[in-house]
Amino acid sequence: MNNWRNSLVLFLGLLLILGSLIVYGVRVAQTSIPAGSTPQQIEQLTQQYGLDRPLFEQFGAFLWMFLPGITLLGIYGTIGICRPGNPHRILTKIVMALILLTNVITALNYLVVASTAEAFSAAFWTFLAVAGLGLANFAFCLVVWNGYRWGMWCLGISAFLMFILKFAGSVPIVPSLFELSSVVVLYFLIRPVWSDMD
Repeated sequence: MNNWRNSLVLFLGLLLILGSLIVYGVRVAQTSIPAGSTPQQIEQLTQQYGLDRPLFEQFGAFLWMFLPGITLLGIYGTIGICRPGNPHRILTKIVMALILLTNVITALNYLVVASTAEAFSAAFWTFLAVAGLGLANFAFCLVVWNGYRWGMWCLGISAFLMFILKFAGSVPIVPSLFELSSVVVLYFLIRPVWSDMD
């Protein structure tokens, strides 16, 4: 019964995330302002799709699906798997929880920023890539939470790629280094139990 519940949490989480990304894609396709639009055309699109409304009104359907979905995946990854002999202590888990949270915020932030960029431009794809890396960091951090060393390597590579994309996108160096430095801190926290991880 426990396995059935865990599978249901995982399935619902993945379904909600997939659904939210589809809703997001449809919304961006509808509201993207073509290159070379006149101010009159931009004003017409703004009125038609409410682009001047608050963020939650513009992306309400996406957020109502994305946030419960990512929460269910977080629950599944942290307590649903229940790997026996998990070597991590409470401080390490607190740092991992903060990494999970900041990467969700990063993904949401860059999804919203991507929707305001010129449709299908280099900036648009860069913002989407950073959002995707935020979700990848979320997943890899859950792998580390459950005591698997390969998750730490993947998390480090993903955070480094995010740093490069943010820095190339003219994000100031301190915010760009945040995800990367949190991975370094996590590595030093798990070093004493590295040999106990799979």
